Parts: sequence; structure tokens; C-alpha cells
Amino acid sequence: MIRWIVALLGLALAALLAVITFVISWAAIPPRLIPLSLLVSNGGLYVIPAALLGLGIAAILRQQRNATLLRILGKIVGIVCVTATVAACFPLVASWREAHRRGADLSVLDYLTGGSNTGAPMAAMSTTYATVDGTNLLLDPKLPSSAAASPRPAVVWVHGGGWSDGDRGEAPEWHRWLNDKGYAVFAIEYRLAPPPRWNQAPGDVKCAVGWIKLHAREFGVDPERIMLAGGSAGGNLALLGAYGDDRVAPSCPAGDTSVRAVAAFYPPNDLALGYHNSGDPEYARKVLRDYVGGTPEEFPDRYAAASPITYARPGVPPTLLLHGTRDHVVAYEQSELLAAKLETAGVQHDLLPIPYGEHAFDLSWGDWGAQLSREVFARFLDRHFPAS
Repeated sequence: MIRWIVALLGLALAALLAVITFVISWAAIPPRLIPLSLLVSNGGLYVIPAALLGLGIAAILRQQRNATLLRILGKIVGIVCVTATVAACFPLVASWREAHRRGADLSVLDYLTGGSNTGAPMAAMSTTYATVDGTNLLLDPKLPSSAAASPRPAVVWVHGGGWSDGDRGEAPEWHRWLNDKGYAVFAIEYRLAPPPRWNQAPGDVKCAVGWIKLHAREFGVDPERIMLAGGSAGGNLALLGAYGDDRVAPSCPAGDTSVRAVAAFYPPNDLALGYHNSGDPEYARKVLRDYVGGTPEEFPDRYAAASPITYARPGVPPTLLLHGTRDHVVAYEQSELLAAKLETAGVQHDLLPIPYGEHAFDLSWGDWGAQLSREVFARFLDRHFPAS
């Protein structure tokens, strides 16, 4: 009985590892496997010890000399586990090669102890920065613990969630990381879809920037040193807030809303392309219809107006793009296209490809992608938006 329990455990582990191997090896995976792809993206190193455990089970089964079926099962489990070990090495090697190319250091200890980059709003410190159409728009100011001899620069962080979900509690580790470097952080919210918010959410972001500049002295912030950052839909809105000209108007009397730089994680940069080219078309089309009000064929002007690539031109702020090459929600191609347009326009920019990275790769703070992002983001800040 014990032998068969061990065999069933081995087969279950082998089945899981076979699916993981498929996810690593094949870019065009079914949408239902995207959560597993994110799990592999954020914890792929753990595949190797799991595969080694499977090899141990295979070795035990292979020793059952009077049970031919168990020996056959052991051989199958062993083959799957060896294949999974080899497959798991590809993202590992690709990440370390990218780190070497960037001159970045990766830490196995950080990988194992990094924890999760998730959180919740800090209601005790929340402030209303505007009331628009009866909706209170909130932000959480997060300030460094150490005193500053002069006003600090500030990062306005815009949360993701497909323009229809999420809150200002997103990405708390990024906020702490920026605080530790001497930056004030303002985590903001904006009006969510539905109804369609394609021409309102970007204005809310610009409204928040203007409010922070007007109240900068209260927070010890330099109103001339503000930048935007965000992930996914928040990255899209951060770029629109940074690039938007008179076509993107603030949703409140805001005054100056210009920023000095912008960083966007896995942002949708061309919404019409995202509608037709996503690894999760059902999700992408639903959130875009909710946000824009229909399809690209019905509202081409709206889709263009809500796409940062429309506004990429000479003179927009220095831009950092960070995007997983295996992103099945917002294709990596989206950031490649924006980077190419920025290159043509002569805009200072950097695109960091996260090897095998899935959408929201930085949900795991210790993952290779998050470690790479911290190194590259830190250099971008030093070059374009220093804290001192």
C-alpha cells in the first residue's frame, strides 16, 4: 500500500511538472494556464527542488524489483523530472544573463526571503485630493522616516487592475523601497470603469499631480521634482499623465501637472493592439470594452486617445519601461513598440526585458525579475531623477 501511495505522489508531482515544463517551453499557452505561468514566473527556482524530489521518488519506484508496473511508473516520473529540471534552468540562465548584461547582482537569499509585494490602503493617512462627480479621490502619502535638509522629490504611484479594479494599496514594497532612497510616495486612486473612463482616469492622475504640487510644502516635497510610476493599467495612466498634452486635461483645477520622469511596468501602450493581440483575449477585451465603451472598430479615436503611443514625441519625460517577455495579458511587443517610437523621437528611455517574466512579475519581491527591476530602476532614478 505504501509503495502505491508513493507512486501516486510521484505521478501527481510528475503531472504538475509536465504542465510547468509546457508553460516554460511554449509561449502560446491557454488562458487557463496563465495563473500557473505567473506562479512559475514568480517562483520558478522552486521547480528544481520539486523535480529533485520527484527523482528521489522515481529512484524508489525503480528499486521495486517484483513490481514491473511500479518500475515503469518510476521511469516515467524520472524522465518527466529530468525534463522539468532542464526546462527550469532556461529562465534561470536567461535571468542571470540579463543581469550580467546590465551589470546587476542577483541574490539567491533575496529570492528565498523576498516575500510578497501586496498590500492594502492605509486608511489612517488617506487624503482626498479631489471630489469629481460626487466621487472622493483618495491618495496615501508615504514619507521617508528620516528627516531631510531640503524638500524631497516625490513619486506618484498609480495602481493597476485593468482600469476597473485595484486600489492605492498596491505595490507597497516599491513604496518602501522608494522611501528608503529618500523619495516621498503618493499612492493614488482614480475613477474606475465601468462606466467608460478612458477620458477621465488620465485626467484624475493629472489632477493628483497638480494637487500634490499645490500642497508640496505640507509634505516637505519639491513641487518641481515629481515623477509618475505604475504597473499595468497604472503604467498606462502614468505614461498618459507624463506624456499627455492639452488633449489629456486634468479632471480638476490643477495648475501645473508636468512631471520630470515616468516609469511603467508592463503597460498597455496601444489599446487597439491589446484588444486584438492578448494571450488572454476574453479578459483583455472585457476590460477594454468596459474602459473605452466598445471595440476598436466602434471607437478608434477613443482607443488612440487612451494609448500612450499616440503621445510619444520629442520632449516627453525620460521613460523607463519594464516588461516580462512572456507577458500573456499585455504582450511584451507593446513596450517594444513604444520604445521604438521614443527612440525615433530622441527621448531618453530604457526598456528592461524580464526574461520569461509574466504580467505582474513583481508580485514576488524576491524574484529575479523584481531584483533586476530594482537595479535598473535605481540607475534610472540616479540618472534622471536623483533624490538629492
